[in-house]
Amino acid sequence: MLRPFLIIGVGGSGGKTLRGLRHALELRLQQAGWQEGLPAAWQMLHFDTPIAQDGADYPQPFMPPQNYKGLVTGGGAYESVFGGIVHGKKIANQAMDDVVRQLPDPKRVPVDVTKGAGQFRAVGRAVALSKLSDIAKAASEAINTMSDAKALGQLRTLGDVLKAKSDGGVTPNPTVIVVSSIAGGSGAGQYIDVIEAIKATAKTQPWAYQFFSLLFAPDVFDQIKGSGGIPSNALATVAETMNGFWTTNPSQSTIELFKSKGLTPSYGGARDKVGGAYPFIIGRQNSKISFDNQGEVYSALATSVAAWMTDDKVQGDIDEYATGNWTANVGANKLSDESRLMRPIDQSPPFSSLGFGRVTLGREKFLDYAAERFARSSVDRMLHWHAESDPLFKERTREEWIALKASWALTGFISAAGLDEETEERNDVTDALRDAPAQQLLQLAFEKDVLDSAGAESSLDRTGGLDISIWQERLIAEHRDRVGRYLDRDTANRQAKLNEWIATQPDHILATVEQAIAEHGLPVAVEVLNRTGRVLKSAGESLRQEAEQRRGWVAQLDGYIHSELSQAPSQNSIRPEQDPVQTAVQRVGQAFEWESEARLRESTAALLHELQRDFLDPLRSHLASSLAALQSRVSEQNHSDGRVNEYEFWPRQDDQTVPRKYAPAPNERLLVEVAEYPREFESLVSSAANGVQFGDAMPQVMGTILLGTIGDETVTDANQRWRLIQSTRSWKPVVTAEATHVVSAPQLPRFTFADQPEVYVERARIWMLRQGTAFQSYITEDLRTYFDEQHVDPSLFKRRKDKFTEQLRAALGSSEPLVKLNPALLSEVHGKSVGEGTRLVFSSIPFEAGTEMYEVTKHALVTQGVWDDTVSKGWFQDARVDGIEIFAMSGFPYQPFVMDSVMEPIARGWLAESNNVNSRAAFWKWKRSRLLAEAVPADPEVIESIIRGWYVAKALGQLAVDTSDDARGPALSVWDAEHRSYASFPHPLLYPGIAPSNDYPGIVLESLIVAMALISSQASLQPLYAYHALMELGGAPGQLSRPLSEWIRSGELGGGAPVPDAERAGGASAPLAARQSALQTFLESELDDFRAEIVTQDARTSVYNYPVSWEIRDLVTRVLGDLRDGVVEIKAAKSGI
Repeated sequence: MLRPFLIIGVGGSGGKTLRGLRHALELRLQQAGWQEGLPAAWQMLHFDTPIAQDGADYPQPFMPPQNYKGLVTGGGAYESVFGGIVHGKKIANQAMDDVVRQLPDPKRVPVDVTKGAGQFRAVGRAVALSKLSDIAKAASEAINTMSDAKALGQLRTLGDVLKAKSDGGVTPNPTVIVVSSIAGGSGAGQYIDVIEAIKATAKTQPWAYQFFSLLFAPDVFDQIKGSGGIPSNALATVAETMNGFWTTNPSQSTIELFKSKGLTPSYGGARDKVGGAYPFIIGRQNSKISFDNQGEVYSALATSVAAWMTDDKVQGDIDEYATGNWTANVGANKLSDESRLMRPIDQSPPFSSLGFGRVTLGREKFLDYAAERFARSSVDRMLHWHAESDPLFKERTREEWIALKASWALTGFISAAGLDEETEERNDVTDALRDAPAQQLLQLAFEKDVLDSAGAESSLDRTGGLDISIWQERLIAEHRDRVGRYLDRDTANRQAKLNEWIATQPDHILATVEQAIAEHGLPVAVEVLNRTGRVLKSAGESLRQEAEQRRGWVAQLDGYIHSELSQAPSQNSIRPEQDPVQTAVQRVGQAFEWESEARLRESTAALLHELQRDFLDPLRSHLASSLAALQSRVSEQNHSDGRVNEYEFWPRQDDQTVPRKYAPAPNERLLVEVAEYPREFESLVSSAANGVQFGDAMPQVMGTILLGTIGDETVTDANQRWRLIQSTRSWKPVVTAEATHVVSAPQLPRFTFADQPEVYVERARIWMLRQGTAFQSYITEDLRTYFDEQHVDPSLFKRRKDKFTEQLRAALGSSEPLVKLNPALLSEVHGKSVGEGTRLVFSSIPFEAGTEMYEVTKHALVTQGVWDDTVSKGWFQDARVDGIEIFAMSGFPYQPFVMDSVMEPIARGWLAESNNVNSRAAFWKWKRSRLLAEAVPADPEVIESIIRGWYVAKALGQLAVDTSDDARGPALSVWDAEHRSYASFPHPLLYPGIAPSNDYPGIVLESLIVAMALISSQASLQPLYAYHALMELGGAPGQLSRPLSEWIRSGELGGGAPVPDAERAGGASAPLAARQSALQTFLESELDDFRAEIVTQDARTSVYNYPVSWEIRDLVTRVLGDLRDGVVEIKAAKSGI
């Protein structure tokens, strides 16, 4: 079964990667025929400082609002962030100074945090700390959503579509991936605390200890101008990540920060650490490839994470690698670590690296290309078709072309819309409202009723007739008395027809307008509607004239009756059956018809007036507004959200070149090159139009896409149906069949018309992926079908096979971990060579054993040296895929200073900024975001050993200082017994000014951070030699080091070490007790001085002015006490035998 995923993007880089991931997943799932969008079991959250999402330089759409969690709520002042952490009396008093010390001074921070952290990661961390409860709440909601039974059921269904193996009813643990940069202000400062907040919400779950961290190295941002904060941010982030990776118990102040926000983190277990369990560094290059810019790196990672999420085999293999890489492969017998910054027995170096390559048909890339080409062609047609033959307006102006094309289209449009009322012979609406058969029956019934009543047998004279005058009077009276009832029935019939017209005809008119837009473009369609309104107004006037004319005829009924009756040969007694009476009665019936037709024309005129005023005019106005909006959106330089508008770079209808954005990434190898896309596209368009040539087929297909999928049986999802003009509220006119009555609840219509080009891209995708179509077959083609020997021409099969072999080898080469390693340092620090032990994870290779493609693939893997008989056969399994993803992971986790991608930019930054006080202060300003003991790149026991070593070195006289450099401050060194010389600490020290001597312990310890950068610049571990010397002098916890013990017992120091000052350490020839006494006195003096000068600070002094060593006051105090006690307790050596 596919796994639930929680993907967290932190900061700008994390958010951009999530945007790329969302796009990549949508394309993959659409391509696979999945129509339900991203499954609920895949949750994404983007945490960042700004109120609104930023990163407009990245082309993919921003995350949906519900997925973005801006951590600043308004106001824009850092003071409110600071207050949200320290106010409220939720932090224990004894921890308050330690908490405040970690936060930038609110009196000095000018950053508008609504827009970001200003490249200050300590500011970024403060923002996250102020919103820990919000982060935890958002994560908890996401975890609950992705763990819901319905969500898991949906994920199983998706797994079936993607051919994932059955889970046997067992739900796999979720995978949590956190993506961030280590070099910015927000992400670099926040990602560790975001991880810890999420862990606190899921601390009872086993997967809470298995977070993946994908961290962008500083070399990803090499091309960014004005990025001076990147090296120092990266240095601080690397150091704090290393410290957290080796820490199982953070400080009390850190725990208080979480508790103050209602979180209860749990620490102290063997699996506990601060930050992710599996940190991967993602750089810009490896030995084979280099990405041009950060956007390419984000997109490449997003594509590979999409493959990770959609392939159950990859999920299992990466989990297996991670758990093995950080446990089985890190024992001292397998991975040495000469940095000595961690405990080698039960700890590992912190950073691995991940690379990825792929060989693919690239159908999702073609889907993007084809959708944008369709959208560009369709939108251009709607906007510019009126000037298709004269795009530069050399023959006519724009308005002249629109007017001309509208005049050509008008008659056909009115006729097609069923609105032709221009003459008495053309009565589309009138005829539609007339129930002719019913009207004729009513007229006949009326005539019979009149005759039966006027010529009743009992009222006739003796000859069976009546005088002409009596007939005249009776017929007029009968018409007057009876016509109203029949007209009422006629009105009812007309109302039924009117209701039917109102129910159906507006939709037909919309469809006709849509067709006009597709055929003639929006400007012409708008003008046609404008002219149609004038035509209908004229028609209404004509109809009212016709109604008056018919009423004039009714008024002359007396004369018509008399004229007919005058034809009788004997006017004194005219019998009912005689022709003059029959024709006179017909005239009475004709008067009914005239009145009926007059009323009909009045109703039609009123309807056309309302139609023009309340339907066509609003429609025309809406389309005109949409036209202006669409024109604006295609021509604007940036979208409203700030992203660059790429419409101009979408392929046009007849383009034979492919925009550069579709070119494959450096790690991606295509089996169908993008240069072939235009030809493939045109072939598929012709197939979609029953084989007609492309020039004729394209307008047909564009029209089909524009008009929509309503009624298309191949589109079963209601959410994927559309029409060009959507009526969101029906039109209910006032008019009724009775002129004196009106509708009591009329309603104006509402319309929507897509005025964003991206909508047409999505519609084109849906249209192409309809089942049973040429486009759908091509886009969803998988590797097994593409290489089907039974259905592919042999010569074509050979060309495809050769291309696959070539591209697979290239993809394997480019997939090596995306980090530039330093071979010399890798060998010196870890005893490894570049590429040694690299682990490959393949997505499902879909070729069956025994087929030619299986053997071709195996041969390529063998020749590349990656085939392993024990595991490689497992790479092949049934799957519906159009590509093979290759993940390459470092064979071992490494220290960061062997990674040039990480440390080279940092080293350059430090060397450029470290030589004067001001630039050095600016380099480190608001970069370290934790107390010193949680910010130094070393295991807590190593840190303690360094501090012990400092005081032992001081006691034994093995420290030296040169204070002659006023710009760079004191140059400190310590005797290095291993190399029989003094080893220098970093110079200058990592301190914003001239380091005071009483603060050396903390400053020297903090300078371990910058020693990592010096390792890179010197391509040697020499910058750590001074710290190694301190570690040797400090020894292991709970016991004195060998050098100190030997001195106390024997008065001897090996390796040519300087002779200690007798006042501090006693003399070499003095007895053991004398050396003990001297050392005890010295250490007590140091402890007293430290308490007086460092631990005890004036309450009126700002905590930001406290010495660096104050941050480790408890550690130093304990170390000095332990050393003093250990010196006193040491005994003379005994042989023990």
